[in-house]
Amino acid sequence: MSAVHTSVPNGTQRRVPIPHAVIVAVGVLLFIPSLWTGFLLDDFYYLGSIEGRFPGFDTARTLFSFFVNDEEATAAIARDGGYPWWIDEKVRGEHFRPLADLLWKTDYSFFGRQAFGYHVHSLLWWAATLLGCGLVFRRSLPGAVGVLAFLLFVLDEVHVMPVLWVSNRNALVALAPMLFGLWAWIRWCRDQWRPGLYIALVGIGVGMMGSELGLSVLAYFVAFTLLGDPSTDIRRRLLRLIPIVGMAAAYTVVYRILGYGTSGSGIYRHPLEEPWEFLQAFLTGVPTLLASGIAGFSADFWFAAPALRPTLIAVGCAATLFLLLALRVRKDERDDAVDNGLRWLVAGSALSFLPIAAVFPSDRMLLVPGIGIAAALAVVLLEAYESLRVRRNWLFVATGGLLALVHLVLAPILAVLIQKIVTDSSRRAQATASSQVVADAGSKETILVFAPDHIVSVYLPVIIGYLDGPTPKSWRPLSIAPYDHSLKRTAPRTLELEVEDGGVMLRSIFEELYRDPENRLEPGDVIDRGLLRAEILAANDRGPTRIAFHFDRDLSDPSLYFLVLDSGELRPAVLPDIGQEILLERSVGPGGF
Repeated sequence: MSAVHTSVPNGTQRRVPIPHAVIVAVGVLLFIPSLWTGFLLDDFYYLGSIEGRFPGFDTARTLFSFFVNDEEATAAIARDGGYPWWIDEKVRGEHFRPLADLLWKTDYSFFGRQAFGYHVHSLLWWAATLLGCGLVFRRSLPGAVGVLAFLLFVLDEVHVMPVLWVSNRNALVALAPMLFGLWAWIRWCRDQWRPGLYIALVGIGVGMMGSELGLSVLAYFVAFTLLGDPSTDIRRRLLRLIPIVGMAAAYTVVYRILGYGTSGSGIYRHPLEEPWEFLQAFLTGVPTLLASGIAGFSADFWFAAPALRPTLIAVGCAATLFLLLALRVRKDERDDAVDNGLRWLVAGSALSFLPIAAVFPSDRMLLVPGIGIAAALAVVLLEAYESLRVRRNWLFVATGGLLALVHLVLAPILAVLIQKIVTDSSRRAQATASSQVVADAGSKETILVFAPDHIVSVYLPVIIGYLDGPTPKSWRPLSIAPYDHSLKRTAPRTLELEVEDGGVMLRSIFEELYRDPENRLEPGDVIDRGLLRAEILAANDRGPTRIAFHFDRDLSDPSLYFLVLDSGELRPAVLPDIGQEILLERSVGPGGF
């Protein structure tokens, strides 16, 4: 690897690898557009919490709380229209991220509502992540393999949300210090560099304070300890694991004792409390993530297009098999140092999926497993290039060419494109929140008859609060299921919604957020939310298909304001006459759903 020499104060020389410095710069420049994204989604919740607009949330305990975590308080908020009608009052969701929490509040003290400063801060954490990752690859994979693995990691479009979304910065806050710790751990194990142990433990401690994602990063420490230093006997390797296992255990115990965690929601699965559901999530979620990490088939289709879930799983399984077979093609000719580094990095990537599988699959969850995946892809690409050079095994060459197209050409293009899409979505959301149609909802009981876009149905009220616009008295989505609906008025105070084309309600990601599908609503169940009562009229084996909404007043009452998402815009809903029925077609909103 080419290098230049630079002087240091004591007159000695040090080697600065040009490729790694250039790659770090490329990685930072790739995300410069994120500086102008503004705030997104949960960002508005955290800003509102800091500013005291949600008095039910204990911001001194954590910003990273999705619910008030109290059954009576949850029921009261739902009755007032602050939560969707289908919420399970027992749902809990609170994360222990003290460092990320502190950084959020520090940003607000400096920048207030100026998002640019928050994004500069996030970009610095991304730069730190790249520096740490580069050090790990330099220590693990020699020469061109390490450089290419680093480049593949940097260019991957799955990193857009951790960098661009301020609320997801906690992932970088966890990963960056732990990568420096991993580099130090490797030096301690291989070179007996004594400071390495202490630097590693500090890196682990700091990272775990950033996010529970640190548990996933620990997989690489375990994998290296067991597989990365074959010269060490197994007993010594196991002894080295004691401080790592001890820190992970201590973190988990503290996390539980302090009452953090999630339950009652369908998008988080605790491996100890819900072992069967966790296993199902693992067997479907990991292949979905691998479809994205290897083949470039975005895992975000899991919630954007639920019909594609079987395809994602199939693609992920096939891509993983192809990659493993490709790694076998020239294994006998591979350098031992490369083979050793590849072994523990891939094992670390595989182990890192265990904590991640507790959450629904999304591209942003590949931040940690992507390190090992990049190593495997780099080996295959370089060996395919060598096969091309010596004119043999054209199937292997074609596989390498396809992977190069996906990860070296399309990935950076997609990274820039996704940043633009997300930025445009944020601006459209704020334009919707400041529109006259929404302003007319001020001080009224606002009912969204049908709005499958999560920005409109879930986030718009907090965006309205952020913009200091006229505040609706309540914001009540009736259905956000991603299917066409039929709407029928059966009485002066009653509306019925039924999904079309074999669809089902309460099974999309943002519906399951508030109620675990295992806690199903069956025909005959009635949920009373004050202004309205939701009565389940029909259901299939997956969930409700027809629901009646009984209001406490005539639907023509001027205190009620009905909206519908139509042709991508929020519009006043025209309700059918009694006994009449109309079709509500699914429309894509500012969030792209």
